[in-house]
Amino acid sequence: MQPLLDDEETLIARLETRFGQLSTLLKNLNSRCEQLEKEARSVREERDAIALQVQGVNTENAKLQEEIGAMRTKQQDAATRVRGLLEQIDRLGLFEQNQES
Repeated sequence: MQPLLDDEETLIARLETRFGQLSTLLKNLNSRCEQLEKEARSVREERDAIALQVQGVNTENAKLQEEIGAMRTKQQDAATRVRGLLEQIDRLGLFEQNQES
């Protein structure tokens, strides 16, 4: 083996320093990656919880829409019955008799 020249020793020292920096950088990146994975997991859990809430709200909305439809039908039936009763009263002339008296 040949003895290392000063330039080679300097290059090796710089290379060792770079490896040390690389190691630190990789540790930092791994930590950041773990942190981001935790945040992503938390966001997914929150999203799933919100999706369940939305599903519940949609179910409640559908139920209320059905109730509104049923109420409209009842209201229309009641209006039809009232019109029918008013027509019967008109045919019987009940109001005309009260006005003549």
